Amino acid sequence: MPETHDNFGKIRLQLESHHEVPLEWYLREMPFGATTSAGPTHSFINLKQLLQVSDNDKIILPTVYIDDLEEDNLQKAITFPKPLLQITDKPSILESLDVSEYLVLRAKDAHSKPTEVRGGPKDALIVYATQPVGSLLYQEAFLTTYRGFVSSLELIQKLVRRYLFMNLSKELNEIRAARQTFSVLVRVVDELCATELTLDLISMVTSFVYRLIRDGNYDFARLLRKRLMERIQEKAPINLNNSDSSNSDLFHKIEPAEMLWWAKEQDPAKSPNVVIFTEHFNKISYWVRTHVLLPNEHREREKYFLKFIKIMKQLRKMGNLSSYLAILSALDSGPVRRLDWSKSLKEQLNEHTDIIDSKMSFKNYRAVLAETQPPCLPYIGLILQDLTFVDVGNPDYLSPAMCNNRTNLLNYGKRWQQFAILDNVRRFKSWTYNIQRDEKVHRLFNGFANCLGEEEAWTRSLEIKPRKPSGRN
Repeated sequence: MPETHDNFGKIRLQLESHHEVPLEWYLREMPFGATTSAGPTHSFINLKQLLQVSDNDKIILPTVYIDDLEEDNLQKAITFPKPLLQITDKPSILESLDVSEYLVLRAKDAHSKPTEVRGGPKDALIVYATQPVGSLLYQEAFLTTYRGFVSSLELIQKLVRRYLFMNLSKELNEIRAARQTFSVLVRVVDELCATELTLDLISMVTSFVYRLIRDGNYDFARLLRKRLMERIQEKAPINLNNSDSSNSDLFHKIEPAEMLWWAKEQDPAKSPNVVIFTEHFNKISYWVRTHVLLPNEHREREKYFLKFIKIMKQLRKMGNLSSYLAILSALDSGPVRRLDWSKSLKEQLNEHTDIIDSKMSFKNYRAVLAETQPPCLPYIGLILQDLTFVDVGNPDYLSPAMCNNRTNLLNYGKRWQQFAILDNVRRFKSWTYNIQRDEKVHRLFNGFANCLGEEEAWTRSLEIKPRKPSGRN
């Protein structure tokens, strides 16, 4: 489990005392204004309106209910390398053109644009992402957060089933639905993570490609196969010991799904890039702390201390808040802070320590982040904390009390909240730093290796300034 070191890195989550997630954490200070934003073309203002809806607002319950059933027969009917995909179940919600009647919607008013989906059965939420009546904003939210309630393999199976059913018809609406379903399927395949590229999933997609070829749909088959092969080739694991990987490179490797999984499971196997990025943060911090502590002369240590403060200021100006906080956590760590420093150095450091104050959900840091112009490299620890609060503070299903005692209606409000956080991350990743590589600097860093560990750092600190002997009673 990745841990950022010392007092700032280890964010203490008192989750048991949080029953509701305060949305204002990430709504009050949305980074980047309309003139500087980039990324998805949907309106982020609309998303903010959706998230500011209270639970007391009126909702429209489904007019049709359906019980969710395990589709074991569907899985067994799809095998590799057979060219056919059979449909063994009778037509169901996946074969419906319009699933609005299955969904829990917010009652329309002057502010409910686009229509807000508050919940519904799993299959209805999937189909709604393929409907023209569904907003692009909903589709983006679905594709970003669906792993919270359905695996990629199961989603692909259901999309294939819907496509094949709709493609049997000669009616224009059904043909359009088949094409829209295929479009969503391509997006799902195009955004698969390395851990999702299992033999079962690859076999599933390949089997569908064979079916497309058999049906003479060569363009679709070629496109889907190309996207699958690209994902397989692109998802080679990165080497943490490779000094060529910059902080920015590592951040751009992180998939939104990895952050969702980490907030829920804290499984390094599912979120390898989150672990690598966090360990890189720690390496920078340990490296800085080591260089401040190692010199024997007090004057030399203060020169290092001052140099790193100057570097911190430049990193903040550049929007690299991750490396900025890595250095700050080193200078504010116990082994360094306890030493004797000049008044000037203490004052300069104190100008920055307020940023990592955890009061009011790190309000100061969030304000700095909101004011930062792109490109920007945020501190990932707080993003993961927000996602964890959303996951723990919101149930996966809507309360039966508000849904005619139905227990299978997924709480899509939880997904809107997750999307608000992850869409900001997507916007951060849409910008890159245009900095020419300096080989001398890279050799100096040496991958931030040869650092003092926690115990060694304290030992060195006590060598510089021994503890005062305790007084006698």
